Amino acid sequence: MRTLDKLEKRFGHWAIPNVILYLVVTQLLVYTLALGGVIDFRMVPLVPALVVQAGEYWRLITFIIAPPYIAQGAFDALFLAIFWYILWMMSSTIEATWGTFRFNLYLLLGVIFTIAGSFIGYFISPTSEIVVLPDFLYLSIFFAFAALNPNFEFYLFFILPVKVKWLAMLSGIIVFFSFIGAPSWGMRLAIIAPVLNFLLFFREAFLLSMRASKRRTKFQNEARKIQAEATHSCVLCSATDKSHPDRDFRYREVEGEEVAVCNECREAS
Repeated sequence: MRTLDKLEKRFGHWAIPNVILYLVVTQLLVYTLALGGVIDFRMVPLVPALVVQAGEYWRLITFIIAPPYIAQGAFDALFLAIFWYILWMMSSTIEATWGTFRFNLYLLLGVIFTIAGSFIGYFISPTSEIVVLPDFLYLSIFFAFAALNPNFEFYLFFILPVKVKWLAMLSGIIVFFSFIGAPSWGMRLAIIAPVLNFLLFFREAFLLSMRASKRRTKFQNEARKIQAEATHSCVLCSATDKSHPDRDFRYREVEGEEVAVCNECREAS
């Protein structure tokens, strides 16, 4: 993380504390305007085809402040409020752990990768209907929170406690199968690009975890090997305490060396 330290020294004063709180408030404003019919929600998402063909450049910004969805009733609105609260809670935890600058950079890279992935995906597969909402932002924050706090518990349906690491694994599986099942390589790139910031920030942790797992597996294999090896082996008949557990092995000195002899060889001699 030396590069991040250098960047923070140089650009740290540009970081915005509590940036997600500002984002949530802006999304709430857009949600209110869309619900009141002041703006057309269809004009908000990032659609590369419309940016390139129709010059709708505002979509490069507005997609970030788009709410997850437009609630149709009080129940939907309640879940949207809970969603925003959880998003803010996770973001605040990450920012407290990393610091404001690194969290800002993490979000900024997510935005850049998402925009780049969607446009490159569009040029690779022009017929693909790539529509981008800030789902990528929620997913990258969720993955980072789960990596930093794997044992934190969410209550599904307000009843069932589930550790966030399992929910993150499930989300990762969904992303993987979405990537595999995408109709074109352009769409696949648009799906994978938004999580590149997560892979970039946590690559060292992944490598350390893989190395630790490899060392642990090696140690366990060696331990099993040692346990499987015989402790005593008869110098006369080669019987061991593993092959003949019923035999009694005693040691005696032969030409200055301690050797084991089983009870049957002792009786025979």
